[in-house]
Amino acid sequence: MGCYEVSLGDTLGVGSPSNTRTLIKFLVDNGIPVNRLAGHFHDTYGQALANVWEAYNCGIRVFDSSVAGLGGCPFAPGAKGNVATEDLVYMFNNAGVKTGVDLSKLVATGTWISQQLSKQTGSRAGAALASKSKPKQPSTIDRGPSSAKPMLAWTCIKTTDGLLVHRAGANLKVTMNRPKNGNTLTISMINDLISTYSDAAKDSTISRIVITGTGKFFCTGMDLGKDSTPVGAGTSSADAQFERLLRLFETIDTSPKVTISCLNGPAFGGGVGLAFACDIRLCAQKATVTLSEAKLGLCPATISKYVIREWGIPFAREAMLSARPISPKELKAKGVIFDIADDQAALEEMLNSLLMRLRVASSDATRMCKDLVRAGWAHGGREEQATTIKQLFREMMKPGAPGDYGVKEFQAGRKVDWDKYDCKEPSSKL
Repeated sequence: MGCYEVSLGDTLGVGSPSNTRTLIKFLVDNGIPVNRLAGHFHDTYGQALANVWEAYNCGIRVFDSSVAGLGGCPFAPGAKGNVATEDLVYMFNNAGVKTGVDLSKLVATGTWISQQLSKQTGSRAGAALASKSKPKQPSTIDRGPSSAKPMLAWTCIKTTDGLLVHRAGANLKVTMNRPKNGNTLTISMINDLISTYSDAAKDSTISRIVITGTGKFFCTGMDLGKDSTPVGAGTSSADAQFERLLRLFETIDTSPKVTISCLNGPAFGGGVGLAFACDIRLCAQKATVTLSEAKLGLCPATISKYVIREWGIPFAREAMLSARPISPKELKAKGVIFDIADDQAALEEMLNSLLMRLRVASSDATRMCKDLVRAGWAHGGREEQATTIKQLFREMMKPGAPGDYGVKEFQAGRKVDWDKYDCKEPSSKL
């Protein structure tokens, strides 16, 4: 059928040199030519390089590897990437085996790629050689505006009772600022959040909105103080609170901007809703999320739409019923948060890197992408979804549309600064 090579893949990274030798001997003894075999060894248990050397001594001459040891295995959460190319080349060079690879350039490339992904290199040799020689970035690589990792300069543009609003270029950051009360959502805070997100949605010079908190917590949910909670206060009070919360979460969910929640600490109840009504989530290591309503005889009514959509029905059901704290690690394994930071300083750097990375997309493209996802969630497989797709296709193909501009710039070999482009458009004041 045209197969010329079989790669022996230990994608879980559980094998050892003894296993490797036994497998190759079995295949060769049963008539498989060794020159038709290749090695593919992941490094979960630190055995990948030893397995490569064992396979080489058994006659295999072709090996898969990954620069900086990046990657993993979709079937084994926690599995490490393929053996690092830098480690492989270093080992063979020192053994007198010619690879034809320039190790210094390989290390520089692996260092650069790791920087772009905001990850530490998985190569021991690469890290040691980079630290020793401090090579310059390869001149053939387009490092782009984000490689220098400039930190955004935030300016406070608005303060309210419980909120701080900062701006840096096309980025808006809303900080809940009631740390002594766990950033609970008071009526005034809810109203101010609604107006802030609504105004930003109409401002063409704003492309991204971040929400975070000060102090120990991200947000502990509804204000349950004796003199402020609507629980048990009667139908009219409950209805008013329902409408406020419904409007808050819908305003965030339907915003045409990229919305990001940056969880500096634990979130409870309505705070979980704030986080998961957003498009993208970042978490500090300590930022557990808890659907704690059932402990108080309540249910996560207004936020359930977003929790179920983002988490999936089985996981959301169990989290609601158990009311247990859920770790960022568990959430990341399910793909519902983007990344985890070790501490507050690392979280700020992670947010900065993400905001810089998101500049590659126009605000118009952002809005259309969000409309596509919303249509897929609400109307998947139905006529409404098909209609939305057709409308958006027509919109993006129109003469004079941002897509027209972007394609022309691409044809001219120029990279578009979409934040600068969007700032040319008329805007409304925040």
